[in-house]
Amino acid sequence: MPDINPQDNPIAKLGPQVAGAAILLLLGVAALSRVGCNNHHTPAGHAGYIRSMPIVGAGEFVGTQLGPTSTGYVWRQKLVNIDIRSRTFSEELTIPTSDRLRVDLRAHARIRPNPEQIKDLVDTFGGENWYVSNVRDQFRSAVRNRVQVLNPFEIKTKMRQIGDDVLSDMRKRYEGKPVIFESVDIGDINYPKQIVDAVVRKLVTNEDNDRAEIQAAIASEQIRIGIAEAEGIAQSQEIIRKTLDPMFLQFEALRAMEDLADSKNTNFLIMPVTPEGGSPVIMQLGK
Repeated sequence: MPDINPQDNPIAKLGPQVAGAAILLLLGVAALSRVGCNNHHTPAGHAGYIRSMPIVGAGEFVGTQLGPTSTGYVWRQKLVNIDIRSRTFSEELTIPTSDRLRVDLRAHARIRPNPEQIKDLVDTFGGENWYVSNVRDQFRSAVRNRVQVLNPFEIKTKMRQIGDDVLSDMRKRYEGKPVIFESVDIGDINYPKQIVDAVVRKLVTNEDNDRAEIQAAIASEQIRIGIAEAEGIAQSQEIIRKTLDPMFLQFEALRAMEDLADSKNTNFLIMPVTPEGGSPVIMQLGK
């Protein structure tokens, strides 16, 4: 192997100090290449919105990713993860009804972001605050519009219909938008004191009316029975008066005398029958 002349070596020609500086420069460049690099992770049930972060100028949209995944090491990029799982958002409302009485209720909406429109969700709907920024007020307004045309007593019986109508309204409003409405439910209705008092008064009045109707029916039936009994007695008396003749009465009187004749320790005085007929006069004599 031929000998190498130190004077022919370029690094040797630069000298020890210059060679050290070159090595440090190479190491510095390698280190700087890693500055600003990150591996951005998106967990399950989330979608990631990725944008660039240049040293100078505004960042630009790079892309989206569905978790679980990561970007790998990338230079100067920012990741925003959006929860795309279905969630229930509840709102407490006080709404005036058709007769100007207010009712308190809770409205529950089950909503999820559309994973295929994460860019629009971040750019136009506020990203992670999409519900508060672009959905909550519209949802509350839709519930209010459906409830305020009803009277307080209709709301309780039409809760399912109200929920279905609000769901239909919200789906039409957000058609093609980055959020999906899955269901709407209405519940926990609380009526004001004046409505509760009115219901109690109505129930008491109805109970009193029912009791009065029952008592009136009983009295009417008693009157009917009394009239029937009186009519029966009158008819019986009329029949007896028209059908009994003197000969029959005399016959019955003779039978009574026969029974008296068998009586012991008692004396009776029997007066003769009058020429016009009729029963004889019977007098009991003392001992």
